[in-house]
Amino acid sequence: MHISKIKIINFRLFENIDLLLNEGLNILVGENDSGKTSLIDAIRYVLGTNSNDRTFIKEEDFHGECNELSIQITFSDVDAHAHRFVEHLSHEEYQDDGDRTKRMSVLHIQLNAHKTGAERRGYPYIKTELKSGVDGNGLSIEAEIRDFLSATYLKPLRDAETELSSGRASRLSQILSSSKEVKVGMDTILSIIADANEDLLADDAPLKEAVENIKNNYLHELIFNQDKEILGAFINIAGVRKEELGGLPNNAKRRHLRSVLEGLSLALTKDRRMHGLGYHNLLFMGAELLLLEQGAKNEFPLLLIEEPEAHLHPQLQMKLLQFINSKVSMSGVQCILSTHSPNISAKADPSEIIMLNQGKAFPLREGETELEGDDYKYLQKFLDATKANVFFAKSLLFVEGDGENILLPEIARLLGRPLENYGVSIIKYDNSGSWKRFARLFLRKDKDGNPEDWNPSKICVLRDLDLWPDCAEETEDGSNLYGFKKPNNGNQSYWRRNCADETQRVTNHIDGLNRQNIKVKISNDWTFEYCLAKYGLFAECCLVLGIDAIEATTDEKATYIQAKVSKTDFAYNMADILRKQLADKVQESIDAIDDEQKDEPVAIASAQKKAAIDFSLALKEKLPQYIVEAIEYVTSPIGEAEPIEEQDDAESA
Repeated sequence: MHISKIKIINFRLFENIDLLLNEGLNILVGENDSGKTSLIDAIRYVLGTNSNDRTFIKEEDFHGECNELSIQITFSDVDAHAHRFVEHLSHEEYQDDGDRTKRMSVLHIQLNAHKTGAERRGYPYIKTELKSGVDGNGLSIEAEIRDFLSATYLKPLRDAETELSSGRASRLSQILSSSKEVKVGMDTILSIIADANEDLLADDAPLKEAVENIKNNYLHELIFNQDKEILGAFINIAGVRKEELGGLPNNAKRRHLRSVLEGLSLALTKDRRMHGLGYHNLLFMGAELLLLEQGAKNEFPLLLIEEPEAHLHPQLQMKLLQFINSKVSMSGVQCILSTHSPNISAKADPSEIIMLNQGKAFPLREGETELEGDDYKYLQKFLDATKANVFFAKSLLFVEGDGENILLPEIARLLGRPLENYGVSIIKYDNSGSWKRFARLFLRKDKDGNPEDWNPSKICVLRDLDLWPDCAEETEDGSNLYGFKKPNNGNQSYWRRNCADETQRVTNHIDGLNRQNIKVKISNDWTFEYCLAKYGLFAECCLVLGIDAIEATTDEKATYIQAKVSKTDFAYNMADILRKQLADKVQESIDAIDDEQKDEPVAIASAQKKAAIDFSLALKEKLPQYIVEAIEYVTSPIGEAEPIEEQDDAESA
């Protein structure tokens, strides 16, 4: 049995969402305020939790100015537990693998809420009802059914140490009292406690003497004589007495056991010294998973976790996900967790991930994206903590080389479009076609004609055209001063002279993926560095490489640079030179301020801003067009530039 679908209307930022869930693990990712917590809360509001949390609909839970909301949860594969809620079941048709029409039983539970306009005890009165049925108009759901369906919920800001401490109705006591081992060993535990009580209260025991002192010298001095025969001071552990234990009914024994368990706490070491929050979190989650796993046959095993990565080392985050996955597969637990951790996302199967964005959900399972089965296996191997940023960024720039990876963030900053201000991540892909898989991961299957169903993340892929000019050919007689490439059978397709249709080459490079919110930008010529030299930054390239400038055609100049480029060092040094050019421009602007205004902060700030804008517009004219278009696509059009943020030496390094 598992939750197969959740449909939400007018709940918080969800106006209308209809989401299919995985039977096992569901990992919710997305930026802040994308709907992760709201989705988990929607499930909690319908099913409740097996802790002491109280959940109820509040005014702020309604979407916008709406007066009504509904949350419907659909359960599938219910046959094993159908006897618990047979009168609430619906029977729906489906097509089996042989395309035959069959019927299956499902359970729909719907929470309806609406504002009444009235108040109770000074608070707005919101009427709610929990019913079954396809349209939520069936029978009311009984408390016993809701108890069976209640979820195990781990809060994002959980206090694991407190949860594991002693106290009335403590979470630890709930966990232990549900443990199979504790249930079986109840009589043994109570017998041990009864023996301990006898030893503690033996005639010569210190506790016995202290209690007698309280009774004789204090209590009996304060009460009436006739009450002294019936009132005294008695002390014990959980009220367990050996002479009464044998005749106690089971419900009384369970009450005594609960009192014993409420006095216990769980620690990481015997000496109970202080430990970090991370290990306490793991201990608490381990205890909760024990309870969930042992109750799987008698309760619906649903685990809701918000931010399991809290306080955990990256390696422990990945180990935790592996452990949860093992419980999902072995014990039939369904898990829905939200995370901001690239480490957890990198370790997950991409098909288990559900991206949330602007109140919409985008599952990445097969059939929802344009990926095929083998693509998922590849991505799972290819993803690491860096590349897993694809699940959290507002926009993505996929780049082919180290040069773009290093230099583009600095170019964007100098253009007044710092990528971090727009939630843009840069991902370097390899040359095996991985960029196509990432693009298809964000393409919604069969949705080209439905813009409202597109993944709103903006994806831009930069690719090299890889066409070599004739001036790059190394000749036998050395007549070509700039040549460094020798033609051979393996590189004939790279020479521009052999390309009959450059437009078709660009089309082939795009490979039909310039759709929905995916943009593929192809360089105008050979490589990123070649284009920088050809279209406006030749002088800067010469400075980077420490070589003299030459008088030649733009292709010859660019080839001259391409022959000498070391991509990583070139990118770092180019960033330094461009930053220095901006600093010089700013200083010139400050120096030009009238003498009477030179010490005025407003005048200095105005001069700095003007210099930054002038520099960004001049730099824009020097850059290859495809680079400018890519940066504008994932940020915003470059006109009136934003102030360029200062960057300290540590950051620039």
